[in-house]
Amino acid sequence: MGRFEQFEHDRRRRIYEYVESQGAVEPETVRRNVLVTPETSSKPARSGPNLPPSTPMSFQEFRHHVSALERDGYLTERDGRLRVALPMDEDESTVDLDDGVEATIRPARQEDMGGIVGVVETIAAEDAYAVARRLADKVAREDVLLRHNEAGNRVFFVATVDAEAVGWLHVEAISSPMMDHTAELTVGVLEEYRGHGLGSVLMERGLHWARERGLLKVCQRLPATNERAVGFLEDAGWSVESTREGHYRVDDELVDEVQLAVWLDTSNRDGGS
Repeated sequence: MGRFEQFEHDRRRRIYEYVESQGAVEPETVRRNVLVTPETSSKPARSGPNLPPSTPMSFQEFRHHVSALERDGYLTERDGRLRVALPMDEDESTVDLDDGVEATIRPARQEDMGGIVGVVETIAAEDAYAVARRLADKVAREDVLLRHNEAGNRVFFVATVDAEAVGWLHVEAISSPMMDHTAELTVGVLEEYRGHGLGSVLMERGLHWARERGLLKVCQRLPATNERAVGFLEDAGWSVESTREGHYRVDDELVDEVQLAVWLDTSNRDGGS
């Protein structure tokens, strides 16, 4: 299904598009910015179908469309703002850091996009994390963290301290029919917040999401030089599956890529036998 094929009504599609691009926005701001072609009793030759959108919807029509989008599970209103509704667990987890500082881990929202991209870019640069770099590029290019029609296939979790992103986890199911039992995961925590279990809690949330969707195996690819990350995964029960020699070039040096994986259902590991 294409990006907006699920919308039969153009004005609902445009409301959804605007909310998706803004993250969290007051309803009246949406109404004022989603312009439509004004209805007029003028002759068709003057008003014509090519008249550009120039006026907001009436309040009554706008609320009607928003109610329909909420009813159908596309939008939700929380704290006076409209957001894209994502069918995932909204529960928050907390991790105690030093000096009474507390980190919160929760499903990411569109308004977290800038912070998440910044964290991913920082860690990708420090750790030569090429897979994460491509993820950041994709999110920045599309200017959206997660679309409604993607929510069953991938998820973002974010770790925040004082409402600022300090870590992320992304899991995406592989869409190929022969690999649709597997998913790829990326995860990272800023250097100054490591060592307190944030990565482990993020990992737990991501793997729980994968299990709930019937996935059997989760993979992660890292440069072999990132020994700390490889060790973290091995300590968590992941195994090295393969190594691709000289797969990356880092500071003019060829670096191997290591693929690690964890099975969520070991009974299927040998083909279900």
